[in-house]
Amino acid sequence: MSAPSDHTTMPSAANLINMISGIYTSPLWEEVRYYASSLGTLRKIQKAIAALQECGKSTEAFGLVIALHDLVDLDVPEAITGLEPFPDGIKMFMDEFIADTNDLMCDLATMEFAGEED
Repeated sequence: MSAPSDHTTMPSAANLINMISGIYTSPLWEEVRYYASSLGTLRKIQKAIAALQECGKSTEAFGLVIALHDLVDLDVPEAITGLEPFPDGIKMFMDEFIADTNDLMCDLATMEFAGEED
């Protein structure tokens, strides 16, 4: 009888990409928000990224996320750049990034509505 395999020690690729997006999405948007004139500006960028993804242009959407890092002088984490050779990984990351971004934008809109926004 063989020992049961322990699948809990190493996350699946999807879980790992989900964690990467969860860790790095908010800090990026916080930096972009610092330079943006309004929440509306953030939403325009968000919509552009989502539109690229919806059109099957994951690599281009990913490139825009990388460019945002450059615009705000934020180093792109190796966990993200390491996805570049893997189109399926990029697509999964972008799906997660967009979902995380949507959640963040809802939070920011709620704060702005409540008068907590600077």
